[in-house]
Amino acid sequence: MRNSTSKNSVIVTTLLSALFFCFILVLGSISPLADSGPNVNTFGSTGLWLSLGMVLFLYLLPLAFYMLGMHFLKFVMAAFCSIGLLIAASTLLLMPALFLFRLEDFPGSLASIIGIMISCLGLLITNIVWFVAAFKRPSATVQESV
Repeated sequence: MRNSTSKNSVIVTTLLSALFFCFILVLGSISPLADSGPNVNTFGSTGLWLSLGMVLFLYLLPLAFYMLGMHFLKFVMAAFCSIGLLIAASTLLLMPALFLFRLEDFPGSLASIIGIMISCLGLLITNIVWFVAAFKRPSATVQESV
């Protein structure tokens, strides 16, 4: 029973992590950061769709094989999850710095910045929960003799 519950937890948190990561990409493409350089994805561009496709591919392919019983892929997913943690944490720290120190021009874009920060916080929490769900050791049950 514990194994299937653990597997379901890994599946659900992986899907939530993919969703939050896609939110970050989409919200970043409609924020002022989309105008910060020539190689940045803008909303509806081919680059954005390719980025979303690549993220979903990298999340869903190992997950599909994990669901088929290849449990060693949990370590591959852990590597991707670690990268997601680094991206979420750095973005979560970078956004207020850009806004407070006026390194970027943010006229009337506070809502998109807050949306990115909320998505980063969601990704951060989800990935931490993923590690707990994926690598939690089963607790030993103590049986009392009657």
